[in-house]
Amino acid sequence: MGLPVRADDGRLLVAEEWGDPSGTPVLLFHGTPGTRLGTLLPGLAEQHPGFRFLAYDRPGYGESLRSPGRRVADAARDAAAVADAFGVERFAVVGRSGGGPHALACAALLPDRVRAAAVLVGLAPPDAAGLDW
Repeated sequence: MGLPVRADDGRLLVAEEWGDPSGTPVLLFHGTPGTRLGTLLPGLAEQHPGFRFLAYDRPGYGESLRSPGRRVADAARDAAAVADAFGVERFAVVGRSGGGPHALACAALLPDRVRAAAVLVGLAPPDAAGLDW
């Protein structure tokens, strides 16, 4: 069972924590579709000791409530609420697939809090040069 977190607009987000409680915090963004539970990869914490992993269900996925009119940039506010709920000031972000843009939004909009960002299997613009979908 995840931790219920209230977003600044009152919506409920559901978050999870695992790994080293005193380790370097890393906020993981699940792919699309997906949930925070998809980021709980078997052995992740054991393979990467010294990290404190956090994840939450993005709005409309898993147990988190929808956010009508939501934009990707809104992920920064939600990520800040999740980090605050866990008592985390600075953190890294990693987004996988559809979570990539959300991680990048956090890095761009929370520069005083996000210390590093990574995107795994990121999305490309459908009209990118040389890309054959």
